[in-house]
Amino acid sequence: MKKTIFLTAILFFVSSFTFTLASANSNASLKDYLDKKNLENATTQIYLLNRCSAIYAYASGIILKTDAVSSKNFIEISNSLLFKSVELMIIDEEKKLEEAQKKAEENRKELFNNYITDGKKNWEKNKSHFKGSYISEDMAICSKLTEDK
Repeated sequence: MKKTIFLTAILFFVSSFTFTLASANSNASLKDYLDKKNLENATTQIYLLNRCSAIYAYASGIILKTDAVSSKNFIEISNSLLFKSVELMIIDEEKKLEEAQKKAEENRKELFNNYITDGKKNWEKNKSHFKGSYISEDMAICSKLTEDK
């Protein structure tokens, strides 16, 4: 009897822990991430560039059918940010071009997929891919990064 209660308790704990993980966001808020990091650090800057590249690629995909021109502009911004990330990896981390490109593209793809996952969750919750989530806050931060000076 004690064994059954113990096993039931363990199963309950594991299933509730798994549910908590499944409902959590894939990415931490960019604001929270940056609050904990030194923005002067090249690694932080590379992550920021990759993250912003991913969110612009995500936004491009979301609006592609309704606004092809803006979608194209977002992809151009995304690629520009990714290129800056590659440049920084070459300069600061002394990576070869091909290696830096591959790493940046892999990072963007992972972050992009996280935005897709979290955007879908947000859509189910409030019928918006961005509003009411960390994604809209991330977009606001990234838009400041890309403003014309």
